[in-house]
Amino acid sequence: MRPALPSVFQTLFTRPGVRAAAGNFGWLAAEKAARLLLNVGVGFWVARYLGPGRFGELSYALALVGIAALLAELGLDGLVRRELIRRPDRASALLATAGGLRLAGGALAWGLVLLAATAGAGGEPGRILLPVLGLTLFQPALLVADLHFQARLEARFSVAAQLAALAVGAAVRVALIRQGAPLVAFAWAAVAELAVAAAVLGGLAWARGLRLVPARFDRRLAAELLRGAWPLLLSGFAVGLYLRVDVVMLTRLAGEREAGVYAAAVRFTEIWYFVPVALASSLLPSVLRARAAGPAAYARRLQAAYDLNAGLAYALAVPLAFLAPWVVRAAYGAAYADAAPVLAVHIWSSVFVFLGVARGQFLVNEGHTRFYLCATLAGLLTNVGLNLALIPRHGAAGAALATLAGQAVAAWLTSFCFAPARAAAWMQARALLIPFRWFRYVRAA
Repeated sequence: MRPALPSVFQTLFTRPGVRAAAGNFGWLAAEKAARLLLNVGVGFWVARYLGPGRFGELSYALALVGIAALLAELGLDGLVRRELIRRPDRASALLATAGGLRLAGGALAWGLVLLAATAGAGGEPGRILLPVLGLTLFQPALLVADLHFQARLEARFSVAAQLAALAVGAAVRVALIRQGAPLVAFAWAAVAELAVAAAVLGGLAWARGLRLVPARFDRRLAAELLRGAWPLLLSGFAVGLYLRVDVVMLTRLAGEREAGVYAAAVRFTEIWYFVPVALASSLLPSVLRARAAGPAAYARRLQAAYDLNAGLAYALAVPLAFLAPWVVRAAYGAAYADAAPVLAVHIWSSVFVFLGVARGQFLVNEGHTRFYLCATLAGLLTNVGLNLALIPRHGAAGAALATLAGQAVAAWLTSFCFAPARAAAWMQARALLIPFRWFRYVRAA
């Protein structure tokens, strides 16, 4: 008799750490749900207030700063979380060292943003917006305690800090809209939100006994982390570029209004990217235990993770693709009507984003970070090449198609070209067929 197929949730959330992992994911999901509500209630209001043109200018500045932020992060997130789980006795040194590295990275990134503003990037609005938004580049260093809470599956503390910051940021933005504030005021609102998050998280970390003092910065450990992280840093640059290059290229090739329309549509997709990241963070201890248990257990755990990520992505993509015209009109009004077809295409890229995050965890666990970099670069080149071909003819909709193709290449198709990742590619292919396989999980539940 054929053994019953284990439920995806049984496979992922059973045995040691089930309640901690599920609870951690629940807290992360709650924070992002609150962020989603505030985006609906306030973020869309900001976009309406600014209009497609000024919203495009703000989005262009945010895209440039977002690319620079990858330098500030230094690709350390996954590596430091893994080391905190493996070597909890060195938590203070790991966090102090990571914080010091990120502080230096943030300062360098801010300097580059200031140079870009001086060189005229973004025109006159960029000269004002970029130096202000550049202050947010210190966020990775100021919020380094979040890695400690993630590794310990104590996301509730990070969530408390983020919710406090979200509330303050939303209140500030509402006040700015009511007062008819200029564009730069909304850049300062982002800085205020960061300051609140850093203050609250730092206070909670201190209350929990975490002491991050500069004296614990370990040069040898810093060198070790940088050696392991540089492929992830370059991969992060490539990921950030093909997540943000569309707005930059649209501004250059089609104007600020087209960039504003695209940014408005993309927001509906990107607000869900927390889901695979939260799952990966919460499930990492369980995945590492399965890896230690043997190849068969590890393969089952990975397939379940791919299936769960793909299923959640389809659950988001299908309704948003069909309801795009009504969703866009309700959120932004008639001025953003052109964003509907962009959303209907772009939302499908979330399927490959979800699968890519799950595969990324596997690649980090196995030490295949250089392939991770190559795959990401392949996706970036695909995206940029298609942008050059499609944006002049199709504008924002062409950029959405380019992003979809780039994500498919980076997150899935490249796995077939690398022997150690080929098994993962077939697992992803099975996950893409989850609409035809879901009943097996339900039957076995």
